[in-house]
Amino acid sequence: MDTQRDFSLPRLSHCLKTLALLLLFVLSTKLSAADKNVLLDELYENAQLQQQLGWVLSSMTIDQKQYTLPPEVVNTVNQIVKVRYSPDLFKSSMAATLDEALSVGELLKLLDWYNSALGQKILRLEMEANDPRNALRMQAYIEKLSKDLPRTSRIRLIEELMETLDAVELGTELAASASVGAKRILHEVMPINDGRPLRPPEVLKAREKPTIRKGMSDHMRYVYLYTYRSLPDSEIRAYLNFARSTAMQNFQRGQIQAIARIL
Repeated sequence: MDTQRDFSLPRLSHCLKTLALLLLFVLSTKLSAADKNVLLDELYENAQLQQQLGWVLSSMTIDQKQYTLPPEVVNTVNQIVKVRYSPDLFKSSMAATLDEALSVGELLKLLDWYNSALGQKILRLEMEANDPRNALRMQAYIEKLSKDLPRTSRIRLIEELMETLDAVELGTELAASASVGAKRILHEVMPINDGRPLRPPEVLKAREKPTIRKGMSDHMRYVYLYTYRSLPDSEIRAYLNFARSTAMQNFQRGQIQAIARIL
């Protein structure tokens, strides 16, 4: 029995050590997840991602002046949009997608960027450009650009930033997702009884993207020229350097994927 006890004690000790390591791993995973959620919340606030919800709502809300639809249909569609794309749903979907897309290290790099002077400056310019109240001002600037373009080196720098941030493809994805989402909601309110089922959203997007993509390159070039018009070349190059990082690349794709999922 003594021999059996001596033999079993090392085995018991080994099992306890293994159990302790597993427990530490589980605890560290939970702590890491909790810490990451804190970082995601901070990034959501610092990058002002909530402002994107305004873009989603405005792109899917029906204006009675633009459509010959009964007022009750317009009101119903707009109410569905308001309820379906609530701030809480938007934030939870964005957080879940960015949790998949970003590591803790990438989150820290993004927070450092948005807390920097240049990061804050660029964010402010982007928020101003996306503000619907600036739509007329942007349009006037774009009309001016069509007659008096900036120097060639400036345009090339802007196009390099567009390419790095995948502006054309991401803009196409957003526009197609919003268009398909709006059409599906309208179909819910006013179903067409022609016996044919509504095509899956992936199919509808694939059909719309080629047409949208045709004009997206010129459109995004004008938008970028307007948005960063006050930045010197040196600051655009600094932004370009950070835009090439895996942190910003994954962040950009994560945002678009989250919005596409919601829509």
